[in-house]
Amino acid sequence: MAPPGSSTVFLLALTIIASTWALTPTHYLTKHDVERLKASLDRPFTNLESAFYSIVGLSSLGAQVPDAKKACTYIRSNLDPSNVDSLFYAAQASQALSGCEISISNETKDLLLAAVSEDSSVTQIYHAVAALSGFGLPLASQEALSALTARLSKEETVLARVWSTVLESRSLFSKRTVQALQTASHLSQQADLRSIVEEIEDLVARLDELGGVYLQFEEGLETTALFVAATYKLMDHVGTEPSIKEDQVIQLMNAIFSKKNFESLSEAFSVASAAAVLSHNRYHVPVVVVPEGSASDTHEQAILRLQVTNVLSQPLTQATVKLEHAKSVASRATVLQKTSFTPV
Repeated sequence: MAPPGSSTVFLLALTIIASTWALTPTHYLTKHDVERLKASLDRPFTNLESAFYSIVGLSSLGAQVPDAKKACTYIRSNLDPSNVDSLFYAAQASQALSGCEISISNETKDLLLAAVSEDSSVTQIYHAVAALSGFGLPLASQEALSALTARLSKEETVLARVWSTVLESRSLFSKRTVQALQTASHLSQQADLRSIVEEIEDLVARLDELGGVYLQFEEGLETTALFVAATYKLMDHVGTEPSIKEDQVIQLMNAIFSKKNFESLSEAFSVASAAAVLSHNRYHVPVVVVPEGSASDTHEQAILRLQVTNVLSQPLTQATVKLEHAKSVASRATVLQKTSFTPV
């Protein structure tokens, strides 16, 4: 909205009052980008892992695979009850499908519980814990946490020893620590998760800044996006604000959403996961403000419409937009000050 006689072309300064901080990224997902991301995830299943990425990735965007019943049948028929990774993919994928229940035997349950050990890799512990959670099976969270922290410490020590000779060691460290965050979000809130939460600050310190605009891990988009998804899921779980600054959130978003075409199904899944948590979390929700069409002008008034959305281009229903000031591009004169936009 604008008062009578104001110019149709403005330089704007906006204040956005929402239920969360008003963060404004350079890159986000337009409606077209969201549909393209969904299309990247909606692929024929080639194995249980691909089914997991497709089903859970689409679910995080509020979508479903075209035939949920067929997808559930695929999961059941391809599940290997003697393989922890297979159980993880099946448990998480079936949980994202309505009415898809999978029964497992006591032997399979024991297999998963046995995998929650410091003798297992961080990946195996994560997959076992998430599978138990997905199947709705009980787990001693404090014992699982002890196994996780012990194993993470062991792997960090091994990587530190070869740091100077193996270039991938830093990448492996980041990936394993992100998996530790993912694991912790499945554990009881009664468990002392502080040691895992503290890893977030260490991971933030390992991020590389590019040109003051982007912030990402050396290993690229997928790990960066999974870190964001895991961090906000865990922080919502424990009820603590993450140790990430506002400008860092923006830089992370710019890095994640600047890419529109994806090299793999897992990469598309990671972007969908990050987009989901950044659209709905307790602490940091980036706000996107873009003009809707062109400003209309009459002899009496000029009208400017803005879209105020989250990073998925979904409208923010509880945001109030106030215009601090607007200047005419032609004259540079201030033509509007301290004006609230009216929802339409």
